Amino acid sequence: MSEINIRAHPKHSNVYISGVPQNLKLYSKNLVPGKNVYGEKLISFKGEEYREWDPFRSKLAAMILEKPSLDFLRKDLNCLYLGASSGTTISHLSDIVSNGIIYGVEFAERSMRQLIQNTDKRKNVVPILGNANFPESYANSIFTPIDLVYQDVAQPNQAQIAIENCNYYLKDNGILILAIKSQSIDSVQKSEKIYLQEIRILEKEGYSIIDNINIHKYAANHIILTVQK
Repeated sequence: MSEINIRAHPKHSNVYISGVPQNLKLYSKNLVPGKNVYGEKLISFKGEEYREWDPFRSKLAAMILEKPSLDFLRKDLNCLYLGASSGTTISHLSDIVSNGIIYGVEFAERSMRQLIQNTDKRKNVVPILGNANFPESYANSIFTPIDLVYQDVAQPNQAQIAIENCNYYLKDNGILILAIKSQSIDSVQKSEKIYLQEIRILEKEGYSIIDNINIHKYAANHIILTVQK
């Protein structure tokens, strides 16, 4: 472990930074000291342990570095995470929402096994083997109101999946963070046209777009939308 000057992010709750504004590094305070999840650096600073948060491995980290207008994170947040994969981003969310609960839905059994392995010491993560196309199928596993839906599902019907899950679970005025991968929707059409199409689907269903953030320099053909129900 190395000594680095780590400070609280000026805007985003329970997120930490080091470095100059033009070259920031992100961190979350490790909920399980001594253990990393995907090979990230562990940094000791003033008696606390932090995990470096890689924006090339986590679209949420990339989004935060691109300065969204809304601070949507807090310690007691209850989150439904669609497309949890092996647990890279969800583990940092677990650090941040230390007094909340994250329900991590993943369809692939292999990724689910890795997710369980990577979060077994994280008591605020509930892994759910399920298909995000059918939100009612995992209703028995979700036992709190949902403040935030985070979706990173590479499917052709990304906006529709988000709408159906938000309609089923998200509180009124709750927040949806939606990572849209244009190539998963249509590999021929221009990305900008695909993004506009997905935005219109959300708006038609009564959802308001707060932020539209391009994260191409971290993840090709991706934008992240902040949406309010």
